[in-house]
Amino acid sequence: MLGAQSVGRAFPEYPTTIVHVNPPAIHLKDYISMAGPEVMTVGKSEAAQRTFRVSPNSCLHSAVLLKFDKLFSLFTLHFILINFPVS
Repeated sequence: MLGAQSVGRAFPEYPTTIVHVNPPAIHLKDYISMAGPEVMTVGKSEAAQRTFRVSPNSCLHSAVLLKFDKLFSLFTLHFILINFPVS
C-alpha cells in the first residue's frame, strides 16, 4: 500500500489506485500486464480474474485472457504477444 501511495505522490498528474492482489500472487504483475497501448493481459486463474475485476481502471482497456498466470516476461513485437513463463 505504501508503494502505491509513493507513486501517487511522485506522479501527481497521473491517477493512481490501490488494487488488492488476490493470493497466491504477491505482485500485480503476476496476474495483469500491459501488452500494448490500451491492451491489458490477464491470467486465466480465478484469482487473476478477481484481481482484474476489482481494478477500477480495468474498463478503460481491452483485455486479453491468457492460458497462464505468470506474466513476468511479456512483451509485444509487431502486434504479437510474446511471453517467457517462469519455470
